[in-house]
Amino acid sequence: MRDLFLTVFCILISGIVISGQNFLPFEPVSPGGSMALAPARFELELKPGMETTVVVNLDFRTGSVSNQPVRIVASLNDWTMTRDGRIEYSKANSQPNSASPWLIFTPGETSVMPGTVHPIRVTVSVPENATPGDHLAALIIEQRPDHLKFETNSRQMIVRYRLASVFYIKVPGLTRKGIVENLYAESTGDGVVVTPTLKNEGNSVLRPVAELKIVDDTGKVVAGVPENEVLPVLGGAAVAQPISIATALAPGRYTVKYRVDFRDGNKLTEGQTQLLVKPPIQIASDGKATKKP
Repeated sequence: MRDLFLTVFCILISGIVISGQNFLPFEPVSPGGSMALAPARFELELKPGMETTVVVNLDFRTGSVSNQPVRIVASLNDWTMTRDGRIEYSKANSQPNSASPWLIFTPGETSVMPGTVHPIRVTVSVPENATPGDHLAALIIEQRPDHLKFETNSRQMIVRYRLASVFYIKVPGLTRKGIVENLYAESTGDGVVVTPTLKNEGNSVLRPVAELKIVDDTGKVVAGVPENEVLPVLGGAAVAQPISIATALAPGRYTVKYRVDFRDGNKLTEGQTQLLVKPPIQIASDGKATKKP
């Protein structure tokens, strides 16, 4: 049988603040081994013409007695967030707000030893003609096998992991303005799905805090989601991520209220929409569909 090789790429993004030295949750790189990056997010406010250097720490651990090094390679990507909240990566300097040309890192490729934190220095140089707003880039770290051992008549799986430390380079002249562009609610067989569309009309990321309430015709709150931080909204972008509530509501009309603090210096914003929950349909013994009274 021909050898079967499968490569799995895992992109790991986390909202870890730059001031901490917290690591991403450790991910296995081989049986008994794991890697992590810290910090996972940099937010650097730099004026045009300024330069600074930061350090990304790669922590490699192994659960075995082996002290064999692992070969890693670093590279740059652009990144963005899709409307449904997924992180997408693309070739460096392919996005309009790319900061990839501003970053230089070292080392680009090296061997890392278990039980050691390996620093990667990243220098950010903002050009004189940089436009105001957030400029984005990601430092990608991935394992590179030095060699592969082929065993005939056997299946093999090669697992490679990619970790990312994302950069927001913030050029002064930052603006943030959040709006609830749309709010849609529907009843499903499993409960209720509410989809708010949050839009950022500014040029710098928003990190909103929101709460959701479903109110019946007497004004009683019958379901909801407590206040929590939702997905960030990049400058000039919009996010529409469904919220599922596994609560069976009685037939009737409800008001859905979605209250957002965009933390942009403006007042709280509340979107409202109506939700109609219809009686379930039953199948009679004669095969005809009837509504349950």
